[in-house]
Amino acid sequence: MNPDDLEKHLRSQPMRQVPPQWRTDILSAARQASPSEHAPRTTQHVPRSPSLFSTLLWPHPTAWAGLAAIWLLILGFNLATGPSAPLVAKRASPTAPQVLMAFQEQERLLSELLGPRETPVAERPKPAQPRPRSELRHRLLMA
Repeated sequence: MNPDDLEKHLRSQPMRQVPPQWRTDILSAARQASPSEHAPRTTQHVPRSPSLFSTLLWPHPTAWAGLAAIWLLILGFNLATGPSAPLVAKRASPTAPQVLMAFQEQERLLSELLGPRETPVAERPKPAQPRPRSELRHRLLMA
């Protein structure tokens, strides 16, 4: 029996009423099991599900609050001292001609110490040997 047949079968069944005696028995047992009512029913609160924020902070809320306060102090201190800090990159002067000349002098001295560079002569590439032409290669590629 598939679910559609089951639903059709259940819809065709007449609804039976719960006996009134059961209702009174169930309610009286519930009243006896519950503690005495201190507040009227309208003031009772429905328990809410805990939020994600309170779930994360639950183990040690004072530690989290202290950590948040420290971060706020660090942020405030950073904002208070940020703009007045000297920026080294903005004050860097462009390279002076004397520096370039000193660098060229160092390169000249290094080349004198090392001696002339011996560059190996590269062999010329050998010309490719002619290969036989074949229509077979094109036939294989086309297939």
